[in-house]
Amino acid sequence: MLIEPRCAFFGSRIADEKSVDSKRLQTVVRNSLGVLREEGLFAFYLYLKYRWDEGGQVIWEQIKSLWEDEVTGPLWKGGLEDREGVIALTESLYELVLAREVAEKALTYALYGLRAGD
Repeated sequence: MLIEPRCAFFGSRIADEKSVDSKRLQTVVRNSLGVLREEGLFAFYLYLKYRWDEGGQVIWEQIKSLWEDEVTGPLWKGGLEDREGVIALTESLYELVLAREVAEKALTYALYGLRAGD
């Protein structure tokens, strides 16, 4: 099975979220995508924790679900706290690259979905 449809699915779930203001969520998605690309996976996690009530929680839950998805591996190791789970993802180059790639794709789809909904 291809990974792309799963990225689209989880990205759409972020874009469809109604518990957070759409404009604010769009800003947090865009900024978190930049942090992920420029600073890495752990900084991405920390940024989402910092923006937890402004959409960070919504984004984190969907990205973590994507990493837990059978199609992507699963990449997420069960039984770990979030912080330890992110650190575990960085211990394997293959898992790190794949985790970043699928998260970027899902966030990109979420961003365009949010823009299209305006």
